[in-house]
Amino acid sequence: MSLRRLAVPALVLLAAGLLFALLHAQRATPTGVPVAGGDGGGLPRATPAEEGIDAAGLERATQLADGLPARALLVMRHGHLVLEHYRGGAGADDLVEGGPFSDVLVALLAGIAQRERGLELPAGAFDRAKLAPAIATASGMPLADYLSRSLWQPLNAAPARWTPAAADEGCCLAARATDWLRVAALLVGGGRFEGTQVLDPAWLARIGTPAQGDEGRGYGLWLAPAAEGAEPFAATHVVFLRGPGRTRLWIAPALQLSVLLVDDPGQSGQDAQGAAQGGPQGFDETRVPNAVFRAVAAPPADGAGGLDALVPGH
Repeated sequence: MSLRRLAVPALVLLAAGLLFALLHAQRATPTGVPVAGGDGGGLPRATPAEEGIDAAGLERATQLADGLPARALLVMRHGHLVLEHYRGGAGADDLVEGGPFSDVLVALLAGIAQRERGLELPAGAFDRAKLAPAIATASGMPLADYLSRSLWQPLNAAPARWTPAAADEGCCLAARATDWLRVAALLVGGGRFEGTQVLDPAWLARIGTPAQGDEGRGYGLWLAPAAEGAEPFAATHVVFLRGPGRTRLWIAPALQLSVLLVDDPGQSGQDAQGAAQGGPQGFDETRVPNAVFRAVAAPPADGAGGLDALVPGH
């Protein structure tokens, strides 16, 4: 057989391989605007026992999450990561699409811009479509840049991706699961993160206040009365974020505790689509976090921390 006849199939295979690699690279290329952070160093870790949590209770929560199924379940107390569980090929470096999680980022940036730049807040309840461009105008920079400077870098989070909405700059952040927990730590800590006061505690009181006529909505986050489940939360004054599908971030300031559940979008079906639009549609929003809350075997070791700021009147 001639070399020419051997070379033709080889070239065809090479071309096909290059085309496959190109298409794969295009699919894998992240979209959105880069959000610079810090070095993204790992969160401090502790054993459940060191943080007064029953390990059997965390195992129960993990089983419930796996049964949904979820891609990840993370638990943090007193700023220490006590559970980091991934499944289905997910890992610590994956970016979690926050979707509506980003409402709270816009709300937090509004507080910073009000203090730094004299931002006049639009009247009425939280409205990301109005608030995001107002922040960009007041700060004199794109929202992603202001997010990076004012929040993401102080949290020392890893680089993330911001996808602006078509009509305004406010929309959605994709970030590592552990970096979403940094946001939770900021809320639990009264606006302080690793010794730096990032937010005014008075602003946390503002975002934790129920909207007029809606006791389940705060300013960029959800309050306990909005949760849909077979039972109430097993901790007091819980606030939470709803992300795409079943993705949730529950924050219990009285316990200095945060629980992050990351949905598996390929498995969650119609109920996840409904949840992405604001309604759980059959997803019990209290079952997984309650397994964790009930596992807490000791009262907070250092007081309520950010509770007074985040939940007014406590």
